[in-house]
Amino acid sequence: MIGRGSGAPNASESIGRIEANDPGLTDPHNILKGIALAALSSVAFGTLAVIAKLTYRVGAQPVALLAARFAFAAVLLSLAHLTMGRSLKIAPKRAIRLMLLGGLGYASEAALFFLALDRSPASVVSLIFYSYPLWTGLMAFATRLEPFRWRLLAAFVIGFSGIAMIFSLPAGGLAGPLLALAAAVAVAVFYVVAQVVIRDADTNAAALWTATGAMLALTLSCLILGQGLPAAALPGAAGLGVATAVAFTAMYAAIARIGSSRATIAALLEPITTVLLAALFLAEALTWRVALGTALVAVALPLVATSQPATR
Repeated sequence: MIGRGSGAPNASESIGRIEANDPGLTDPHNILKGIALAALSSVAFGTLAVIAKLTYRVGAQPVALLAARFAFAAVLLSLAHLTMGRSLKIAPKRAIRLMLLGGLGYASEAALFFLALDRSPASVVSLIFYSYPLWTGLMAFATRLEPFRWRLLAAFVIGFSGIAMIFSLPAGGLAGPLLALAAAVAVAVFYVVAQVVIRDADTNAAALWTATGAMLALTLSCLILGQGLPAAALPGAAGLGVATAVAFTAMYAAIARIGSSRATIAALLEPITTVLLAALFLAEALTWRVALGTALVAVALPLVATSQPATR
């Protein structure tokens, strides 16, 4: 994905130098801004499950709802881009990469997640799926996108302990948990690849073309499956589109500032947001596990914000 010319370093060497060559990834002010953007993205993503559940009540089907979600997101991102006076044009090769990132990466992850929800309780699916920051971190370390840092590892452990306090342990059949694990690995690959693909790209344009790729892939799947969307589900689809547009834009801006590994640690706010909104709008009970889990996640985030790269 990284272009090479005569005498240029190979891809692995280029990837390994991304953080070392970008002082923004070690600047404290930039790190804090990146964490804030990642947190905003996570909160926006955290609303999706509740909006989707409310929309299912009026007859929406999963794939059709996902296709409409990304259609609304692509339109909103296009309007925002034009409002800011920016051209929608982008280098064809980069546009194709971003659309593939959305169509093959994010759309696949979303489909796997919703298939898992059809087969297992949301708590089981969420517990497994929100392991993806760990997979992202491991992949980032393995590909030399991120250096090893003990404080970041501590943030992983504390954050996941918080998630474990909120959700029950997996039970029942293996199909749902395996699909949720596949979704977690898929979104981890998405984050790591995104860190390379969006390098030196306009993050708003990246969000737009990724959403467009996801929309096209899901629309095609919707046509093949013969799924439709009732008119009563359009407000919910629009709400999902708004949340997606905000989440994608903030997510890419965060990755560009702090890298994929740190950005996904803040994603631990997603299940917290989902649980709190479910209690407010779906009448789901809050428990002491939620309170303790929230506290642990709150401890993990400052560790991410203050972690510094190890000396090379």
